[in-house]
Amino acid sequence: MSSAWKLWGDDPDTAASCDMESFTEPDDTTYVSLVNTFFDRRWTYLPVLHRPSFVSEHLTPFLARSPTKVTSNFLVNIVCAIAATDKAWAQQWDLQRHKQFFRRAIQDVYVLSSVEDFECMQCFLLLCMYGHNEPQSVNMWYTSGITLQMAIDLDLHRKESISGQSLLRAELSKRVFWSAYVTHCSMAINMGRPLAIQESDITVPLPLQLRDEQLTNSFDVPDVNDLAVPQLMDTSTFNHIIKLRLTNAAVYKTFHSIRCGPMGSVELDTTRQAYYLSLNQWLISAPRYIGAVSTYQSTEWFQIAFHHAVLSLYRPSRAAPMPSSDDLRICTESAIGLITSYSSLYARNRIKYTFVAIHSLFLAAVTMLYALRASQQLRQELTKPVVETNILTFLTLFRGISDGRTIGEKCSGIVERLANSLLTLFDVGPIPDADLDVEFQSWFGLQTHAVVTPARNEELAGEFPDVRVDLPWADLFTEGFDMGAADLWSYSFLE
Repeated sequence: MSSAWKLWGDDPDTAASCDMESFTEPDDTTYVSLVNTFFDRRWTYLPVLHRPSFVSEHLTPFLARSPTKVTSNFLVNIVCAIAATDKAWAQQWDLQRHKQFFRRAIQDVYVLSSVEDFECMQCFLLLCMYGHNEPQSVNMWYTSGITLQMAIDLDLHRKESISGQSLLRAELSKRVFWSAYVTHCSMAINMGRPLAIQESDITVPLPLQLRDEQLTNSFDVPDVNDLAVPQLMDTSTFNHIIKLRLTNAAVYKTFHSIRCGPMGSVELDTTRQAYYLSLNQWLISAPRYIGAVSTYQSTEWFQIAFHHAVLSLYRPSRAAPMPSSDDLRICTESAIGLITSYSSLYARNRIKYTFVAIHSLFLAAVTMLYALRASQQLRQELTKPVVETNILTFLTLFRGISDGRTIGEKCSGIVERLANSLLTLFDVGPIPDADLDVEFQSWFGLQTHAVVTPARNEELAGEFPDVRVDLPWADLFTEGFDMGAADLWSYSFLE
């Protein structure tokens, strides 16, 4: 199947299967340590499991070698696989261990066809969490999409679905639906695909800001005043991420939808200011934590998410294909702000390889180079040495976060080529380069906005649509970008 995940297919270290014969059975302490790592570092972003239930129903029987549920082996191994990706990054750890846990998990993936839909969705979301770090192993576009469709099929997007439910069941239903929404929304926006559900179709409220222990010990909704202060292990981080994704989706629909047309200047300014105000309010109200070990609870991560959203709002789009000088300045500032926050996390060994991290870094780099190419005033303000330093920082982060993966070199090569062309403008002044301008537009998904000048006496037939497809990632792919080649009936979630 040809898809976006072919992007990682030529990485030697990921293409080869890990050696399962060399896998030594971890002791119980290792399993418990990995489960704790999962809940401390990754659960805050997608709280798809209820910790006490997972420990009592799956982990404890698994360690006793007497699992009572068919999903226990899969759940314990996939949770350990996710946690092991963090161990390999944050500590001295076997770099192949997470792949071995994953291989053990998918040996039991067949059991998902026999469990109830709700538990199946939890398992699919865990596959997506692993796929964030190992995208060549899980096709997140399909897996997240099917998960969200299953949630919609169960009416989890409707508030009526939680009526009469216990506090535990109601909150888990909300957490699983919003996890499916957050995951698929992020993938759709980053890949330039349609959103699967609109905000106007969602009536289920956000999860209550509770810890798992509160769901276990009480069936009464706590007083709202008790939920004012964010805590490390409640859903405050998750709820804040949901609010951002809702704004991301609104911006995407308004500015980047395939049917968007250029806005008038007044409408454009008013709309952008409203979204920018909303994003600023989101950043100001971001929860703060003491002693957080999860990257998703760091100040830098909230800054990265904010700047990435601002870039989506002000970069060239179908609603505004030709940004103003003020737009270009905002893009440059956000691109530099994003790289600064990534650099801070990287300097503290708090950032790891994910599809979204590479995409956001690449988008920031291309946007900054485009803005500097388009604005002589910005070039004069930053100066050539400063721009060279910014470019070098981008390249260092690409290669460092990619950790030897081919995608890091591919992205670095593209940025270097565009940067070298830009740097010549500091010496010789603007030189028209139509091919380069078209390439910048293609990276923004605006290939179909390329201006075509008809020859004399030649008219463009109005009845023939422009059938070119926007392929902003095309030259990064080994086999091209052919989503139409997928056979859904023979589809497998795993590559």
